[in-house]
Amino acid sequence: MKNKKTSIFKVALLGMFLAIMGVMNFTPLGYITTGLFSITLMTIPVALGSVCTGITGGVVLGTAFGLTSFLQAFGIGFMIDPSALTLFNTDPLAYTITCFVPRIIVGLVAALIFRAFEKAGKTNLLSFILSAVSVPVLNTLLFMTFYAVLYKNTILGGASVMAVVFSALTINFVIELTVTLVAGVVINKTVYHFMKKLN
Repeated sequence: MKNKKTSIFKVALLGMFLAIMGVMNFTPLGYITTGLFSITLMTIPVALGSVCTGITGGVVLGTAFGLTSFLQAFGIGFMIDPSALTLFNTDPLAYTITCFVPRIIVGLVAALIFRAFEKAGKTNLLSFILSAVSVPVLNTLLFMTFYAVLYKNTILGGASVMAVVFSALTINFVIELTVTLVAGVVINKTVYHFMKKLN
C-alpha cells in the first residue's frame, strides 16, 4: 500500500512538473531573451523532477524540455529564440537532434546521479547539489557539443561563430546554474523527505 501511494505521488508530481513546464513555455518564466541566445529556466523543473520522480520521470521531463526548445522554430511559445528558425532551416535533422538528445540525456543523468546516492544510502546535501548542478552543466556542454559537431560544415559553424556562441552562453550558464542549484536543492530536499514519510 505504501509503495502504491509513493507511485501515485510520483505520477502526480510528474504531471505537475509537465504542467509547470507548459506554463513556463508560454510565459516569460521559461526562457528569458538576452539577445542572440536566451537564458532557460526549464532546467529547474527537470532538476526537480529527475530527483522526485526517478529515471523515467527524468527522461520524460528532459523530452518535454527538448520539445519546448524545438517548437520555438515554429513560433510556438512565449519567447521565440531568433536563432531557432535559422538553425532549423539550415539543417532540420541537426536541429531536432540538438534540441532533444542533450535534454533527454540531462534528465536521465540527473536521475541516475541521485539514484546512485540513494542506493548507497547517502541522500545527503551533496546528492541534491550534484543532481541539480548536473542539469544546467550537461545541458550547456551537450548543446554546445552537438551544435559544434552537427553545424560545423554549415554557415553557422566555424571558429568565429563558435567564439561568439561560447561567450554568449557563458553569462547565461552562470545564471542558469545558480538558479537551478538553489531551487533544486531547497525544493528537492523538502519533497524527498515528504516522500520518505509516505514510506
